Amino acid sequence: MKLFEHMFNKVNDHINNLNDRFNSSRIGKFFALEERSSKITTELRAATATFLTMAYILAVNPRILADSGGTCIPPDGDIFSKEYEMCMEEIKRQYITATAIGSMVGCLLMGLLGNLPIALAPGMGINAYFTYTVVGWRGTGIVSYEAALTAILIEGAIFLVLALTGVRFALAKLIPEPIRLATAPGIGAFLAHLGFQTTEGLGIVVSDIATAVTLGACPPDKRTPIVAYDDACAQAGVCVTSDAYTCDVLGGRMTSATTWLGIVGLLLMVTMLAYKKSSGIIVGILFVTFVSWFRNTAVTYFPDTPEGDARFDYFRQVVAVEPMDMILAKYSNNLQHAGVALFTFLYVDFMDTTGTLLGLISHLGFMNENGDFPRSRASFSADAIATMVGSVFGLSPVTSYIESAAGVEAGGRTGLTAVFVAFYFALSVFFAPIFASIPPWATGGALIMVGALMCRGLTKIKWERVDHAVTAFVTIMLMPLTYSIAYGIIGGFFCWIALQIIFQSLALVGIKRPHTNGFTDETAAASVHPIDTHQKTAEVHGYPSECSNRELSTA
Repeated sequence: MKLFEHMFNKVNDHINNLNDRFNSSRIGKFFALEERSSKITTELRAATATFLTMAYILAVNPRILADSGGTCIPPDGDIFSKEYEMCMEEIKRQYITATAIGSMVGCLLMGLLGNLPIALAPGMGINAYFTYTVVGWRGTGIVSYEAALTAILIEGAIFLVLALTGVRFALAKLIPEPIRLATAPGIGAFLAHLGFQTTEGLGIVVSDIATAVTLGACPPDKRTPIVAYDDACAQAGVCVTSDAYTCDVLGGRMTSATTWLGIVGLLLMVTMLAYKKSSGIIVGILFVTFVSWFRNTAVTYFPDTPEGDARFDYFRQVVAVEPMDMILAKYSNNLQHAGVALFTFLYVDFMDTTGTLLGLISHLGFMNENGDFPRSRASFSADAIATMVGSVFGLSPVTSYIESAAGVEAGGRTGLTAVFVAFYFALSVFFAPIFASIPPWATGGALIMVGALMCRGLTKIKWERVDHAVTAFVTIMLMPLTYSIAYGIIGGFFCWIALQIIFQSLALVGIKRPHTNGFTDETAAASVHPIDTHQKTAEVHGYPSECSNRELSTA
């Protein structure tokens, strides 16, 4: 026993010496590790948590973008021919390489230019807009694949100009206080929403025709896939199913083995974090993933089905590098009908990136009282450049990822985290079969865990003021319910502006503007915002009494 203790202490001493030497090196000073109370091993751990939480993008993004048809040309216009299907399958595999490279470039830019622990990758949601609205499913839209990529290139260039001139951040600073404070909790609710769902998480929440969502977690033999892309279904007479499903019978709910395995992973994460082990998120993901790789079990990610066999065959390759000749630099001079798409890319990318960046920066505690943060202009520029580079590889706009919060909670404080994530994406170019085989129920628990931790900032909202409370509430709720950070912020803006117009109009006729709008009774205020209780709880658990958004201890 003493021998093991001696070996452990010796290894720990070597690690501490490594951290000290690296912090005093040029690289350590460039990333300001000492100033931000971090170290290289903590940043590596944070990067691992971030990458594992967002590694699903290597599997999901190629599938979505390949549905556009890419540069495939259907023989005789038959988009259901075998030749066209084979072409789309090839494009999907090329998109795995493209997604890894585009994400690597984005993370590297954010780490080196912005010095922030925020990872970038092709945005979820906007990639679906690119495929199913702009280009259309299998190229059935009014904008060509090449024209859509050109619009993305132009959008990135416009954003770069706005970032370099400071206009982009100036616009971001105009965000009202309740919206700014609600953004991080809203993102947390959105993350948890993803974690509870079927395609990205545990599968506890599934679709329902009557109520939109309901309790799920039923086994595969009791699921009914939801038909997607109704327009294509109606026109072609062939219905394509999405990954979403509903449960056939009430008795089958909460009987899915994969859901319960994911719940075990979540409980493992919570337990380790409760004992101040910030590697808990990584351990939980790896544990669930490893168990899910065994075949012929109830929790396998490779079931005995054509889809499961295809996954396993790809997984067994271990190393595979796909070319990108079918998607590389496919631009067009004909931008007919692309104007609306360009405008939509602009505003969605702006709102998503701004909301994610400001939410995570606030969570890190880097934002000052004026809403500014270190290297803000460089950070926004990194996002714009990444979008331009991504278009070269056929990608939809690259944006900051809310899954970066997993790394923040694991102790990430500098751009070194993003650089390490870039390294992981570089590895995934060669080991895509491995990283693409992380099941959604392995990362679902991590999304829920991080979502809960991001909601700590709720205590900073002025709940005693009705205008602040309602604006913040609308912002928070619309993010998960509309599946968009951008729509949440837009809804919050609408609510805030409408209320201010009403207050100003009433002031013109002699009615004073309210300061504490509605909650004047101390008891009512306490029921909405129990300050003393929260402060006492925060102090017991080691957080500052003002409930700041600093990350958990990395001890």
